[in-house]
Amino acid sequence: MEVTTLKLWGHSFVDCITIESDFRGMGEAPNEACLSYVYSGTQEVYTPSGKFIAKGGESILMNCGNWVTGIQNATPVSIFKAVIFHIDLNSVKRAFDGKDISFLRNYRESKLSKLTLKIDNNKLIKSYVDSLTPYFENPEFAKEEVLALKLQELIYIICDFGNNPLASQIIGTLHTQDQLNFDEIISANLYSGLSISELAHLTIRSESTFKRDFKKCFKESPAKYFKTKRLEKASDLLRNTNLLVNEIAWDCGFETAAHFGASFRSVYGKTPKEFRK
Repeated sequence: MEVTTLKLWGHSFVDCITIESDFRGMGEAPNEACLSYVYSGTQEVYTPSGKFIAKGGESILMNCGNWVTGIQNATPVSIFKAVIFHIDLNSVKRAFDGKDISFLRNYRESKLSKLTLKIDNNKLIKSYVDSLTPYFENPEFAKEEVLALKLQELIYIICDFGNNPLASQIIGTLHTQDQLNFDEIISANLYSGLSISELAHLTIRSESTFKRDFKKCFKESPAKYFKTKRLEKASDLLRNTNLLVNEIAWDCGFETAAHFGASFRSVYGKTPKEFRK
């Protein structure tokens, strides 16, 4: 992994990242929003709001907190490249000193909708990210005055002067104490295929505390609960769709079709194909 970072007022403002092999990691960034713009490859991001996927030209804006990310099929020939922006409210206020930022309103709508936003191909965002290339190649030119203007430009673009309410909500509520409930995080990631340690990370708990709280909330162990729910969804998809078994396994959070098949047969006494017939 190669990372080039441009700093603003002593803090990381933007990272240019290239990865040439599969990668999976967990991170945390309290009181910060992140915009990940994918140049090439595919990025999977798991947040308390659920799973989001961005491919070349797409972006993910999230109120970071704790997250898990995965990069697959990256090679020296087919690299993954992304630009990650770190946005904290103090820097936003400092960059906009004397300017109207009332468009960063504190929306009080659905918690699930306000934490993460997938942005499809956007010409303005692409042009903006491309404009940073000279500064990554020559970091000595990235003066604070320039990056402060770039931060302003970024906020205007992603929030569209308040016409994108979800983006405005994500930026405008950075320092609030609103968090998703434990059961909301579990429900949002029920079919993501995350490990217990990764789910514990998203809920800001140790594994032992996570397992204890999970049993209090759902009255059974995480392993049993997830297996039951995923197989229930799989049986419904087998009955009511023409999806391939491999696709159903993936949609329901199983690592492989073989694992799905063995789990399904242990409960229903038939293979997925036999069940469908």
